[in-house]
Amino acid sequence: MEQFIFKFRGKTYQLTDKWEETCINDSKTFQLQQFKYIESIGDFVTMENRIINQLKFGYLEEISYIK
Repeated sequence: MEQFIFKFRGKTYQLTDKWEETCINDSKTFQLQQFKYIESIGDFVTMENRIINQLKFGYLEEISYIK
C-alpha cells in the first residue's frame, strides 16, 4: 500500500481519501508529485498556500507519530 505522506518545515502531512482520482489532476499520486516538485524548486509560498487550502477543505491532514 502506497502512503501519500510528505514533510514540510518539521510537520508531516498525509493526503486524504477525499481525492476522487477521476482524472490525473485528482489523483493522490499527482498531488504528491506536485508537492515534491514545488519543494524542489523552492517555491515555498505556493507550498504553504496549497497546504493551508488542502487542510481547510479536507484534502490533506497533519499527522504525528508518537514513538
